[in-house]
Amino acid sequence: MIEIAKVSVIIPVYNAGAFIEKCVRSALEQTLREIEIICVDDCSADRSAEILKGIRDPRLHIIQFPENQGVSAARNAGMDAARGTFVYFLDSDDRLDPDYLEAMVAQAERTGEDIVVNANYVEEFPESGKRAFSSRFGFVGDEPGYYPAEVVQNRFPPVVWARLFRRSFLLENQIRFPARTVRDGTEDIYYAGLAGSLTPRAFVFRGPFYHYLQRAESLLHQRDLCYHNIVSFKYLHDQRLSRGLPTEGLRLFYGGQVLLDTEDKFEFVKPFFNAIAPEVRRHAELYAPVDLFLMEAVLSSADYADFRSRFNPNITISFVRSRLRAH
Repeated sequence: MIEIAKVSVIIPVYNAGAFIEKCVRSALEQTLREIEIICVDDCSADRSAEILKGIRDPRLHIIQFPENQGVSAARNAGMDAARGTFVYFLDSDDRLDPDYLEAMVAQAERTGEDIVVNANYVEEFPESGKRAFSSRFGFVGDEPGYYPAEVVQNRFPPVVWARLFRRSFLLENQIRFPARTVRDGTEDIYYAGLAGSLTPRAFVFRGPFYHYLQRAESLLHQRDLCYHNIVSFKYLHDQRLSRGLPTEGLRLFYGGQVLLDTEDKFEFVKPFFNAIAPEVRRHAELYAPVDLFLMEAVLSSADYADFRSRFNPNITISFVRSRLRAH
């Protein structure tokens, strides 16, 4: 590990043998050379650790967990070991354009902002060979600019890999990834949301591309993940309240293809919706129609049995049926 780094790149690794070398090398081959790369192997059962040890570069540091702890714990461990001025979280199956970090750091140093957002990414679909480029998300053209934190949070996906964080800002505000009660894959909602809530604004620009791999197996459980998205939003909402941070005018959840297929899920979601319903209704323009339908369906149900008798646990089916009846 180098003594002085502008950026600490933190990569949680779990059974990523098919992707990890390409990912790490995309970081090592950055035009910005003053970086350290911290890979946290979360007790992988494949060749991930062996592959990492075979990559020879003094900027690469490997932490190995003796037992699986989850991506949040891995990222927190990487953060504890980080020494860079800035922190960047990279997923182990993705990769960066060669000048990605140089562009991010240049904007952060020029503006002095604690959070810089690069709104350019491309989704890669290896099975079909297709690529999907990020949209404009309501930001003005290709011009970089300052946006209020609530605008960024409401418009742009809550992903940490699109954001460069000043490490001192994260440390001073004690921002850490949540415990494993938040399912892997949804912890970004909490982290990016909390960090954004603690700044009045963020700097957004369209720079080099982040290459976001869309694997077939990672898309199979999206309906279940939609429920865990709500769990993460609930923990974020609780944290905002405990820190005295405003919640008015922020998007407080999204449902998507949520699957409320157990009573436990229903009983978790209902009190949260009860708490946020007044704010959600005041700012209905922030939500998709299916989100509002989900909230009202849950709140209008006396209990889970009543919910199941009137709605499909896959709420999108009930939503589509309601739209068809309306027409």
